[in-house]
Amino acid sequence: MKFKALLLDIDNTLYDYNNTHNIAKKSVVEFCKNKFNIDEKVILKAYEKARKNVHIELSETAASHNRLIYFQKMCEILKINPLENSFIIYNIYWDAFLENIIPFDGVYKLLEKYKNNICLVTDLTAHIQYRKVEKLKLNEYCQAIVTSEEAGKEKPHPYMFMLALKKLDLKADEVCMIGDSFKKDIFGASNLGINAIWFNHENKSESIESDLIKEVKIFDEILELI
Repeated sequence: MKFKALLLDIDNTLYDYNNTHNIAKKSVVEFCKNKFNIDEKVILKAYEKARKNVHIELSETAASHNRLIYFQKMCEILKINPLENSFIIYNIYWDAFLENIIPFDGVYKLLEKYKNNICLVTDLTAHIQYRKVEKLKLNEYCQAIVTSEEAGKEKPHPYMFMLALKKLDLKADEVCMIGDSFKKDIFGASNLGINAIWFNHENKSESIESDLIKEVKIFDEILELI
């Protein structure tokens, strides 16, 4: 192995987040349409407004990604009792999400190669990330996790990566960060002297100015670099 351990993002790195999210959101819309007889466009508009407001009010915190808060505020906008419905909608969303989460080809080859030498480094709340860990069986391969809820900071804040290094008891030049977000995963890690592999499966455009950064389009290509 080229590195002693990996720092590994979860969402949109190990699976297609956007596709999975859209399926889950559709389940929520169908539930609200059928139960409350509300037009789909009105529901979607309320959801986006709620999400935007939460991101503004709770910027740079793990809570800014909490779907329960999104759905509570969505219910308030739609004049639906949030205490009766927010948690129901929350569970509909995540049950559909987890049921449809499919890992990218090559993920388990990577996990097997670095088995027990991986720390997951992920934004979002710990509870739902642990559910994803269980669904994807990441606990069979990874020895540690850092969530933004635990750290009190979100990537690209250096503390996220520093905490992961501490848990692995390794130095920056002994690990490699793998993630899909250039700003959060790659920029954040490389600024600390950590090698980083940008899994750019969405073909985004960024200027790479560091020798520490490598770019791949297909997950299997990561194996050639580590």
